[in-house]
Amino acid sequence: MHQILPLAVALLLTQDPVPAPSPAPAPTQAPLTQPSELVPGAVPESASPKARELWGALRSATGGATPQPKVSAFELSFDARGWEAGGRGEADFNDGRIRFLAPGFVDSSLEVKGRRRLRGPEGDWLVDGEGRRVRLAGIDYEQDRRELDQIVHIARTFANLVDAGNLRLRSLAVLDAPPFPLPESMLERAKGLAWLDLLSPDFAIARKDGTSTGREVRAWIGLDATTRLPRLAVVAEDDKGTLVHESATLLLFDKYKAIDGFQVPFDVQTFPPDLTRSPWQFAEKAKLRLYVKSASLRAPLVPESFKP
Repeated sequence: MHQILPLAVALLLTQDPVPAPSPAPAPTQAPLTQPSELVPGAVPESASPKARELWGALRSATGGATPQPKVSAFELSFDARGWEAGGRGEADFNDGRIRFLAPGFVDSSLEVKGRRRLRGPEGDWLVDGEGRRVRLAGIDYEQDRRELDQIVHIARTFANLVDAGNLRLRSLAVLDAPPFPLPESMLERAKGLAWLDLLSPDFAIARKDGTSTGREVRAWIGLDATTRLPRLAVVAEDDKGTLVHESATLLLFDKYKAIDGFQVPFDVQTFPPDLTRSPWQFAEKAKLRLYVKSASLRAPLVPESFKP
């Protein structure tokens, strides 16, 4: 079995479930509409004037005043540093690459240079540095397929965070402060942020077993007071209006650059929940820091691009 997902990528994934404290109530959500009935970018009728104003500012800041076509294909190259929980170890990874085509094709080079895993129209494949191909089928490659599931989840989430203006929204609201504890090191940074609370079927949560629960995901996005670009965000599963603590991830965005009409953060840190504390809080130390080196959000990819 090929265990080739590096620490830097594995650390993107949520922690194993830990019994959580009694959850704090989340804002009441609207009755569920089928995802196919939701219009990308449309603001729910229940949204307040302030929520509409901030949502419009976010869309303009990230994608410009003119609505952009949805990001459906992208390519990233990056370096990364990851830390295990509790400071047990760290790993640096250079020259990674991910190519993605919605809804679920991916080509990833995440560890050994020249070795790739693909999911495309011909299924799941491993291609080594010498061009040898192995179909990832059967029980011996079950872990590889799960890891490909995880990479697809990560790629979808990245596309949705960059292109938030095209999300399908069930609910949209403004909060005076985030309804969860932030690390002490971020309290100063969080001052002055305007917080949007949204529920969308478009986000995906990555899990270590490569599965999703079918729950939708709530996101809280902290917007810079001046630029209205996202600076902090939390994504977590929503269980009928209740935040699933063990699924929560805190993200910190920095060093934005203009790419293909969008503002893209080139420095991203992720922080896991620390559920060993009561009440729970996010860990003070990042789990992953991703340094994007180059990006294309309009990559000329087609299904044939993901054949081995």
